[in-house]
Amino acid sequence: MLGIVLNLPPFLAHYFATTAPLTIASQALLVVGWVPIFGVLIWGFIEIWVDHKQGQYNSHIEWVLLNVSVPTGAINTPKGMENFFNNIAGSKSAITWKEAKLWGKFQAYFSFEIVGSEGDVKFYIRTPVKYRDLVEAALYAQYPEAQLVEVEDYVDKVHDHYPNDHTAVFGSEMKLAKPSYYPIRTYVSFEHMGEKDMRFKDPLHNIIEVLGKMRKDEHFWIQIIIMQPDEQEWAKEGEKYLDKLMGKEEKHKESMIGKAMSGAAWLPNQILAQSVGLDLLGTGGHGDEKKDDFRMFRMTPTERLVSDAIAEKISKIGWQTKIRVLYSASHKQYRKPLIAAMLKGMFHPFAHLNMNKFSMHDHATPKDDYFWLEWEIYHRMHNLVHRYKTRQLGSGATPYYLNSEELASLFHFPAADARTPILANSGARRGEAPLELPFAAEGADDLHDWQGQNKAKIATEYEATTPAPLVVPTPHSSVSARTVVASTPVVDGFMPQPGRPAPLPPGLSLAVEPITDDDDAPANLPVL
Repeated sequence: MLGIVLNLPPFLAHYFATTAPLTIASQALLVVGWVPIFGVLIWGFIEIWVDHKQGQYNSHIEWVLLNVSVPTGAINTPKGMENFFNNIAGSKSAITWKEAKLWGKFQAYFSFEIVGSEGDVKFYIRTPVKYRDLVEAALYAQYPEAQLVEVEDYVDKVHDHYPNDHTAVFGSEMKLAKPSYYPIRTYVSFEHMGEKDMRFKDPLHNIIEVLGKMRKDEHFWIQIIIMQPDEQEWAKEGEKYLDKLMGKEEKHKESMIGKAMSGAAWLPNQILAQSVGLDLLGTGGHGDEKKDDFRMFRMTPTERLVSDAIAEKISKIGWQTKIRVLYSASHKQYRKPLIAAMLKGMFHPFAHLNMNKFSMHDHATPKDDYFWLEWEIYHRMHNLVHRYKTRQLGSGATPYYLNSEELASLFHFPAADARTPILANSGARRGEAPLELPFAAEGADDLHDWQGQNKAKIATEYEATTPAPLVVPTPHSSVSARTVVASTPVVDGFMPQPGRPAPLPPGLSLAVEPITDDDDAPANLPVL
C-alpha cells in the first residue's frame, strides 16, 4: 500500500511490506545515522578550536584604562555620548572567514565603568591601545573640557577567591526581559515639560547617589561592555516583527532540495489533506487564507506605540552589550539586602512596561535563599569577580543589543546645572599646550624634577651664581658704608635689609631735613 501511495520501485515496496518498522529504523540508523552524529562532532571541534584561538588573540591585546573627569560648569548632555558611541563604531573591521576561524580574530570591544569606592565616584573607559586615539578624539569632540588620564586598574581592591576572612561580594549580570529589538526608556523621556526650559531629570543621578553611599571598605562597581556585531541581525528581527504586526506577508525562499521533496510528496499530501485534513507540507489543503491588508489600521494605541519605538531603535547603530554589577565589602560592612534593593531600583527608571526592562540574571547572582543555592554561592561569587576583572563579554548571561541612544542613557556625564556633590570631578579646565612648545628628547622625563628630587643640585648651582658683596650707603651717613651680601640682583645700587628701614636712593639724605608730624613731603625730595 505504501509503495502504491509513494510510487516506489517494486523492490523497495516489497522491502517495506515484509520488514518490521523497528528493523527498518535500526537499519536506516546504521546506514545514514552517522551523518548527523559526525556533523555534530565536526561542529563541536570547530567551536573548541575557535574558542582556543580567540583566547590566544585576546591575550595579545594591549589595554589601557582611562579616568574621565569633566570640570564643573561644562556643558554635558547625553546627546554628546550618543554621538561618541556612533564615532567609535568606526573600530569595526571586515573580518574574513580565515581570520575568524583560523586566527580567532573578533571585533574590538570596550568597557565603560562607573566606580564607587568608599563614597568616591569616578568614570572609566577601558580600550585597546590601538584605539586609544579614536576614543580620545571622539570624546574631546563632544566634551572639549574633559580630561582623560591613564591610570592603574582598580579591580585589585577586591579579593579573587571565596570564601575568605576579609570580604564578601554580591552582584549580578543584567538581562533584558524581551528581545533586543524592544527598546528601553532613554534620556529623551526624561525631559520634564512642566519646568522652564524642559529641564532634564537625569536618571543617572540615582545611580551616582547609590554609589556615593558606600562606606569604608565598601565598593559598588558598574561595568558596561560593548562590541560591534559583524552584522546587524537583531535589527532584521525587528523588521520581521514589524511586518508581522502590520499584516505584511513574509516571503520564504525554498531551497532546491525542498522544492524537489515538495514535488514528490505533493500527491500524498493532498490525499491526506482532503481525506483526514492533515497537511504535512503546510501548503493549505483547503486553499490559502486571505491576506489581511487592513491590519495596520486596526492597531491598538499600545501596538502603535510599540511599533514606532521599535522602528526608532532599529534605525540606529546597535552594540552587543553586557552589563555587570559588583558589590564588595568587609564582613562588618556587608549589606546584601539593602544592596539588592538598590541594584533593582537603579535600573527601574529605564524600564518601559510596554516594551523592555532590565532584570537580574539568576545564574549569575549569588543567592542563599534555598539550601541547594548555598552549595554554589561561593562558586558564583568567584565567577562574578573573575568575569568583572577580566571584562568578559561571552561568559555568563547571553549578551543583548542596545543602540547608541540607549547606551548614552546608561553612561554619560551629569549636566552642570544638576551635578551631585558626591561626584568626583575636576575643579578647573585644562588649557592646551602652545603649538610652538618643543618636544622632550628621547628618554627624557615628561615633567622635569616635578617632585623636587634635585634640590641639593639646584642649591649648589644657586650658591655658585651668588653675586659679589656690594657696598650700600647708610641712610644717615654718606661716608661710612656697610658691606652686605645680596642674594638677589641689586636695583639702582641699593637694596633693603631684613629688620631695618628701607634705604633711600643714593644722594638722598633726611639728616639735613628734620622729620616733623606734618603731612608735607620733604623739601629736598627730588621730583621725577
